[in-house]
Amino acid sequence: MKIGRNWTNIFILDKLTPEEQKKVLDGTYDLFSMNALGALKFKEDVIGQIQLAKKYDLDHIELDCDVPNPYDDFSTTKCKEIKKYSQDSGISLSVHLTYSNAGASVCSLQELDRRAAVEIQKKYIDFAGNIGAKYVVMHPGTAPFYMVSPIYLERLKKQLVKSVVELAKYSSNYGIKFHLENNVSFDNIFVEPEECIEVIKIAQGLNAVVYFNFDIGHWFTRADKGKPLPENPVEIMKKIPKEFVCELHVNDYIPGKIIFHPPLIHTEGPLKGDGLKKYAELVKKLNPEVLVFETALKTLEQIKNRHKIVEEETKYIKEIFEN
Repeated sequence: MKIGRNWTNIFILDKLTPEEQKKVLDGTYDLFSMNALGALKFKEDVIGQIQLAKKYDLDHIELDCDVPNPYDDFSTTKCKEIKKYSQDSGISLSVHLTYSNAGASVCSLQELDRRAAVEIQKKYIDFAGNIGAKYVVMHPGTAPFYMVSPIYLERLKKQLVKSVVELAKYSSNYGIKFHLENNVSFDNIFVEPEECIEVIKIAQGLNAVVYFNFDIGHWFTRADKGKPLPENPVEIMKKIPKEFVCELHVNDYIPGKIIFHPPLIHTEGPLKGDGLKKYAELVKKLNPEVLVFETALKTLEQIKNRHKIVEEETKYIKEIFEN
């Protein structure tokens, strides 16, 4: 089982100019402004992301194609360089397909919109294939609150199945394993594992190879949408069919405070302490190929201590998941 990361916003500060860094560190710019200034620069430096993985003794990184990203503009030469560098470094790659803006229309009831979203996702699957990525991950799309009714949901599911089948088969042309990931509750649809599993089973019946990347942190968000978490929430992993598991995302969520992806060594969420240990026990039984940890830093103090947080959290993760 490989241990990997999606670097999210952890090292974006390092891509800013000295003047921009100063304004972030003295509080003139908030962290959203930091992201606006540096996220694209960080995403573009894929070699640097791989080097960070080596520095922190990881096996894998996941690249984020959400908006904004530079990946559709990468040349064939640049993609070949990334592929060779990752292979020489022993760091495998996965690609997270875009999940906002037009890419969120993969389940749209409007066929024009759904087709456009599928074509956009294919561009990123091409990128994934060109850099030698082993996995791609896609969210199921979003819907407005007024479409959360049984008839609409059935129609949305049919639309999503069409997109999943086409994109999974397209990924297979590159030897890439295609994953469907559950949404956060604020997306209104396809949050529960049963909903995603049903889509995957239908797609598999149509000769598509599809895996389920169950993001437990996403599922925890149900607590802020009127669906309380059970006493032992990590036991939700028992509902995930082992044969559907290949890559899993690991992150926490703090209900009530609406904090996504807090550092696992600081978290107040369900994965604190014994929660993460119990989760690890269940995950080991599912035997995934790779775990992608998605920590995001939320405070200026965390940004200042980013290197220490990554070092300590990585050590903590390895102690729990590799023992």
